[in-house]
Amino acid sequence: MLATSRSGERSRRWLQERLWGSRERTNSQASLRRELSNLRPLVNIGDPPLLIVNHEAVALDLKQVVVDIRDPDQVVQLRGEFLEGIDIAWEESFEDWLREERQAIAAAREAAETGALPVGPRDDQTSSSGRPTIGIVVHQQELPAQQMERIDDIAGKLAERITRLRWLPLIGASAGPVQIQAGDTLVRAGRRLGVEYLLHCRSSFGRSIVIALSEARSGRMLWSNREELGDAVSPVEIDRILTDVVAAVSMQVATDQEERVRDRSIHDLNADELLWRARWHMRRLTVADLQIADNLLDMAAQARPGSAEILIEKAYAEAWKLWADGEPLTSIETLRSQVMLARDTDPYDARAWLLLGILDTWLGRHDSAAALMQEAITLNPSLSSAYAHLGSCYSLSGCPEDGLAMVRTALRLNPLDAQNFHQFGELALATLMLGHHDRSVIEADNALARRPGYVYGHVFKISALWMMGEHARAREASAALLQVRPNFDPATLEWLPFKDRSWNRRLRDTLTDALQFQRA
Repeated sequence: MLATSRSGERSRRWLQERLWGSRERTNSQASLRRELSNLRPLVNIGDPPLLIVNHEAVALDLKQVVVDIRDPDQVVQLRGEFLEGIDIAWEESFEDWLREERQAIAAAREAAETGALPVGPRDDQTSSSGRPTIGIVVHQQELPAQQMERIDDIAGKLAERITRLRWLPLIGASAGPVQIQAGDTLVRAGRRLGVEYLLHCRSSFGRSIVIALSEARSGRMLWSNREELGDAVSPVEIDRILTDVVAAVSMQVATDQEERVRDRSIHDLNADELLWRARWHMRRLTVADLQIADNLLDMAAQARPGSAEILIEKAYAEAWKLWADGEPLTSIETLRSQVMLARDTDPYDARAWLLLGILDTWLGRHDSAAALMQEAITLNPSLSSAYAHLGSCYSLSGCPEDGLAMVRTALRLNPLDAQNFHQFGELALATLMLGHHDRSVIEADNALARRPGYVYGHVFKISALWMMGEHARAREASAALLQVRPNFDPATLEWLPFKDRSWNRRLRDTLTDALQFQRA
C-alpha cells in the first residue's frame, strides 16, 4: 500500500480507514501501531531505514526499492492480478482501493503495450504546460436509475465547485461529466479529454459513493474517499461532501505539481512551473527558501506580466515577510494596495479576498477582515486557509468560541497542510482566551510538534501554564523558547492585533514573569 503511493507515503488515518475501517477509531489506531511495531524490525535492517514512521504518516523510502508496477518495461510483462488472493473481510474501503489499483495497473499496461502514452514514475516530470487540467468522469454501472442519477448529480455539483479553483481549469464538464462504460479505462477517458487529472465517481455496494483522483496518463490513483449516502442525504451533507472533496483534490494536485518541478532546472520552467517551484519553497518557511521564492516569482512576473495568479503569489510572499519581521502598519497598507490590484484583476479568485482579510486583521480592522474572508469562503468553500484565518480574526476580535469552530473546519479540510502548526497555534490561543488552560497547552504542543521554532506556539504554552499556576513547567517552556529565539522580547507581543488590548498586556506580563527566571 505504501509502494503504490506516488511519494511512498500514506497518512496513518488513510491506512486505518482502508485496513480497519469497520472498527472503532481507537481500535484501528492500536492495530496500526501493532503492525508497524511488527514490521519495522523486519525491514529496517540497514541505514537509512526503509520504513519511516512518524505520528502522522508512514512512508517507504522508494530510493531503496524497485517497484515493478512503476516500471513501463516490467509492467508489460506482469501477468496475474495485483495482490491476487488478498481479501480483508468487511473492509469495503480496502476493496475499493484494491479495485482502483488493479484498474490503474491494467491501464498502465495497456498504455505501455500500445506505446500511445509514455508511462512510468518520472513521465510527468517532463510536462511542459505547467498549468494542470482536470476532468470529471462517472463509471456507468448496473444500478437503479435513482442511484445513478444521484451519482451524476454529485458529479455535476463537483464540476461547479472545481471551477471555483481559478488555477485548475476544468475540461469537458459543461454538458455533464463524461461517462465511462464497462471495459473502458481511465487512460482512454483522460486521452479523450486531454487532461492531466481525472476525478472519477462510482457507486460502491449501492449505498455509498467512491470519489477518486487519478493521474490521467498513467491511471495511477492519488487519492480516494468513500462516502455513505443511505436512502436520503440532506443538502447539508451533500454540501459537506463537495467541500471536503474539492479541498482534498486541490491539496493533492498542488502537491503533485510542486513535486513535478522540484528537481528540474529553473531555466527549463515556464511561468506556471516557476509558480509551483516558488510555492514549494514558500512552504518550507525558511529565510533562504523565501528568498529563492522571491527570485522565482520575479522570473514568472517577467515571463507573464499582469498575471493575477502571479500578483497574488508575490503578495502572499511579501505578506509573510512583513509578519515575520513585524513591519510597521504603513508597509501593510502599501501591500494592501497591491493586493487590491490583484483582486480587481480576477475578482473571482478567493485567495485575493483572503489576503485582503489577513492584512485587515493585522491592521486591527476586524469587522472588515471578517467580511473579506467570508467572501473568500463564499467564492471557494473548500479554501481551508480562509477558515483558519477567519478563526484567528474571530479570536483576536474577542470571539474565541467562534474562532475554534472555524479553525477546526480548516483542519478537517486539510489535515496534512504544512501550515497546520499555525492552525494548532490558533486553537491554543482560542482555548487560552476561554480559560481552558490545560487544553491550550495540548494545542500548543501540537503546534510545536509540527514546527518547533514556532514562537507563538511557545508563547501560548508558557502563558497557559503560568495562568494555571504551573510555574515550574512554564519556566521549562520558557527555556525552550529561548533555545529557538534567544533574544525574544515580550514587548513584541504588542504587535498582535487584539481588539481588546488588555490581552497584549496579559501575554506580555506573563512572558516577562516566566522569562525572568531564565535570564536571572
